[in-house]
Amino acid sequence: MAVFCTDAGHGGVDSGAVWQGVREKDINLQVTLQLNQWLKQKGHRVFTTRRSDDHVPPLRTRCKLVNAHHRQKAPAFDAIISIHCNVAARFEPSLDDYLPLPQRRGLYVIYSEESQAGTQLAQAIARACKEQGIQLAHGGKISTVELGRSLAWIHQTLPPAVLVELGFLTNPEERALLQDASYQQTLIQAIAAGLENAISPVT
Repeated sequence: MAVFCTDAGHGGVDSGAVWQGVREKDINLQVTLQLNQWLKQKGHRVFTTRRSDDHVPPLRTRCKLVNAHHRQKAPAFDAIISIHCNVAARFEPSLDDYLPLPQRRGLYVIYSEESQAGTQLAQAIARACKEQGIQLAHGGKISTVELGRSLAWIHQTLPPAVLVELGFLTNPEERALLQDASYQQTLIQAIAAGLENAISPVT
């Protein structure tokens, strides 16, 4: 049995990315709640930062809660994962608006190169997603150094941490897939398998 903490990115007044009326926060929550259920059915303990779209704590508060729980070993987390969706668009000054880059698509896992456990976590999830036939971007994983960004969920938390970008809302096909119940099941089963393989590697 492993102990995980999941995070459905954004929430409440923070919708995250929005494209064609589809809100990132909604997909994040749908997938995360199903992932929680799947992991529990597999016998793992699962804590989560939000179960609904009401009374959503800010990201920094979520990180502090994760760290407090982890320090107290109540119990300590084997891994923590935040679920997100992506967009790709460029600003067009003549239109004073953003135009989509629909060719961008694919799932990838963000991790810190400074964390060996986090790196292994990202590798395992990317591998499991590839085995399920899920299209990947960046070869399935990218470090925060390569990304050129410091992410609170990864750099301000103590347990091994990753952030999964499920796909691009600006890609019409992927946007439809991300709202599809069957595809969401494929995603959660692959992500869960990756989490399990990282904690208890298959030999």
